[in-house]
Amino acid sequence: MLRSLRRGLVAVTVFSVAVAVASAGPASAADPSSLQMGPAVGTTALLSPEVARKVKGNDPAVRERALNEYWTPERMRNARSPEMVLPDGVNPVTSLRAAGTGIDRSQEPVVIPPAAPTVAPPAEVATTEVNDVVTPNAIEPDPPGNVGFDTFRPYFPTGHKVAKTMGKVFFTMGAKERVCSAGVVSSPGKSLVWTAGHCVHGGGSNGTWAYNWLFVPNYKLNASGDPVAPYGGWPAAALFADSNWVDHKQLHSDVGVAILDRRGGQLIQEKVGAQGITFSLPYYPTVSAFGYPAEAPFDGDALWQANGPSADAGASIIYMRNLMNGGSSGGYWLTNFNGESGQVHGHNSFTMAEYPGHMFSPYYGRSTNDFYNRVKDYQPAS
Repeated sequence: MLRSLRRGLVAVTVFSVAVAVASAGPASAADPSSLQMGPAVGTTALLSPEVARKVKGNDPAVRERALNEYWTPERMRNARSPEMVLPDGVNPVTSLRAAGTGIDRSQEPVVIPPAAPTVAPPAEVATTEVNDVVTPNAIEPDPPGNVGFDTFRPYFPTGHKVAKTMGKVFFTMGAKERVCSAGVVSSPGKSLVWTAGHCVHGGGSNGTWAYNWLFVPNYKLNASGDPVAPYGGWPAAALFADSNWVDHKQLHSDVGVAILDRRGGQLIQEKVGAQGITFSLPYYPTVSAFGYPAEAPFDGDALWQANGPSADAGASIIYMRNLMNGGSSGGYWLTNFNGESGQVHGHNSFTMAEYPGHMFSPYYGRSTNDFYNRVKDYQPAS
């Protein structure tokens, strides 16, 4: 069963937050909180009273406008990461191995290919400030930097296939404004953004659902140092997390999904495309990890990349050499990356004080595949 939601949060109109199964013909509205089968639990996206007061009527564009007004440049800059760093002496792999948990692998690997956008207009001239008009393609990033041989800032101009499927997430949890990373993953519903479970739900019996959840693909700064949304800000219509994360805060189940509302009648995958995803690989490939790390020496203002082999940590957890930190949570690890696209094989989930310079992820096996299958067909009701 779903945990009780925080008091004081407001669910907006059913029209704007309802989701429907895309593959079932004419879609009927469905409450995602009823999706509590197997590994997935969910909730309609919630707004704080401050934001909900501005939402009048049934037009999803009104909700979008209210959230974009709430997430001002100042709020975006001041939001902090829900960073998960396990202290010395806390080793989830050791404890899970003792409990007999092994790699959750099916007999056959599952590979879902990337998806190209079906509508391809130029990036919008849009920022978080109405009067701050910017031509996105004229904004050149700073020269590539690096913090280690395997973690660096790539040169991705606006509209690059990775940059526009990857984005920064802003949300509120426990009355604190937070940031994470997330990416669009190929799905029949064409509305799915993949992230860490702790970026949608706090995990365990004391955890609560996030609210005021906004995804900004291809997030960057303009020449004045203010946040820019070249493809707009996309509110969540519904949030889902692995039931083992919601109920028990198990690290190998730290997986979350947002089903995004339409913008201008378009679904997010139609607008920016999507990366593929893979499950139950019998090996641990070299991956390219992406995210918006926000703790020193990073500042959360740019997309970073880390390249390296992944490896088995045991207990359905994998790891790689990756110097990113809080704020990069939910950023995907791409295998078979050709410089533009690939398949998600993991994501930035947590770090360990005992092993500095390494990032850990759930292994994408049978249970993660089941989770994906439960949510892949959902899209916002039209």
